[in-house]
Amino acid sequence: MRLIALTPALLLLGATAAPARLETAPAFSPRWCGDAIETGEHPKILSGYGPGGFEVRTHSAEAQAFFTNGMQLAHAFAHKAAIAAFQESRRIDPDCAMCAWGEAYAAGPTINYPIDDKERARLVEVSATAERLAATGPEKEKGLIAAMKLRYTGSADQGNRAFADAMEALAKTYPDDDAIATIAADASLVASGENAVLAARPVALLETVLKRSPDYAPAIHFYIHATEIAGYPKRAEPYADRLGSIAPAASHLVHMPSHTFYWVGRYEDAAVANLRAVELGFANARRLNLAEPDGVWTLAYHAHNVQFGIGGALMAGDGVRGLAIARPLVAMGTRAKKLDPFKQAVLGQGYIALARFAPLDEALAIPAPPQDATLAQAFWHYARGEAYARAGRRAELEAETRALPGKIKPDGLEGSATAAVRLARLVLEGRAAMLDNRPDRAAKAFAKAAAMEEAKPLAEWTDPPLWWYPVRRDLAAALLAQGKTREAFAEIEGSLRHRPLDPVALATRGQIQAKLGNASAARRDRAAALARWQGTAVTLG
Repeated sequence: MRLIALTPALLLLGATAAPARLETAPAFSPRWCGDAIETGEHPKILSGYGPGGFEVRTHSAEAQAFFTNGMQLAHAFAHKAAIAAFQESRRIDPDCAMCAWGEAYAAGPTINYPIDDKERARLVEVSATAERLAATGPEKEKGLIAAMKLRYTGSADQGNRAFADAMEALAKTYPDDDAIATIAADASLVASGENAVLAARPVALLETVLKRSPDYAPAIHFYIHATEIAGYPKRAEPYADRLGSIAPAASHLVHMPSHTFYWVGRYEDAAVANLRAVELGFANARRLNLAEPDGVWTLAYHAHNVQFGIGGALMAGDGVRGLAIARPLVAMGTRAKKLDPFKQAVLGQGYIALARFAPLDEALAIPAPPQDATLAQAFWHYARGEAYARAGRRAELEAETRALPGKIKPDGLEGSATAAVRLARLVLEGRAAMLDNRPDRAAKAFAKAAAMEEAKPLAEWTDPPLWWYPVRRDLAAALLAQGKTREAFAEIEGSLRHRPLDPVALATRGQIQAKLGNASAARRDRAAALARWQGTAVTLG
């Protein structure tokens, strides 16, 4: 169930002396999520990011405070603010070896994206400075700096692996040190990428930390990532439940529990977490005096939080939160002169949310996106088709289906955009067949769509999934409508394995159980569906 979020370049604003690679993300970056906080010309200690940091050799309490805050910010993926904090600690105490080490850590590669060769060369010099300053320092600091030096030696892959191995060795030398174990786990995740087998090592390191320090925010952050990659996100659930309150100012850490919540079937909780993260984004935009109303969209991670919030709301049937997140997104889309592929994909989720939750007139009144935004155009037609299907307007539904393009050129999302549009056509064809009382035809369309949704590239492109719901549940409903009850049961079980505790699928399974004569099972499924559904019983169906 591990998915990769590949997102395009999103601008980070600010005047701090952060390295160039933080100004623009690479064109496609795995798991792009984090916190875009600006510090201004004179950095200040930023509170609300949870615990983190450790004592280092310095003559200045102020330098220590900025080092500690830099570690908190770095672990929360508040990249620019973290670098600024470490640079301030170096300014206050130029002899602080670990302050230079901290900058090399915060400016280095993360699980989200690599750094370029120019930045690696700069960090070679920063690491060398740390090594020189640590010549007479404590052995632990020397070990950390020696490990960091390895990170920027040789190729990027070699350096990441060498740093991870050196940090794991330090974790064995200092088995009770939470900070070292967490940094080692982070390094291991970066070096191992999306390898589910290799993710077991950082999981083990972090479980050791969390056993003794269950509120250690950095460990929770990386544990959520590691358990998701490893394929057992439920292990992180008790820690995900507490992270937002431990680090209430860190939009990324407020967002992070949704990675766990979504994949264990807590879709409403994913929506709630991301609505909070989105609200923090708007607050940050106001604090930074970004231009209204669209300055917030220049914050690198706002779109990801919006996407995830809508994804949770659509699965939970939460029209209130879904529309609260989607309406500003759709309004931005009507004003935008240019939309990159990722923002088009996110905007498409906004169109779908309005098609599902808003009054029909509002959904149909959304202006078409720019002509060159071909993916957004496709999602716009698809969403209108869904709105017409909801209203039972067969002719207009067919017109929107015909308006869908055959493929997106250029795709911009590694084939996922074209796959999504083809899937959209099949879904709308299935909707039309159901309106025609031809569930046999609908089942054929839904079967093709479900196979496409669950296969590459869509199955591995984005987190949350680019396609907003499990199509296999529609296949089960179409089979049930044909009287093929046992076949329908097999398909709905497959849908629930794909998206656990989906309330619509649970309700459908309840209908199937009733047809099979399993009355008590049908009641349990219906009750479970209603407990997880934020809409009305009528909208649940």
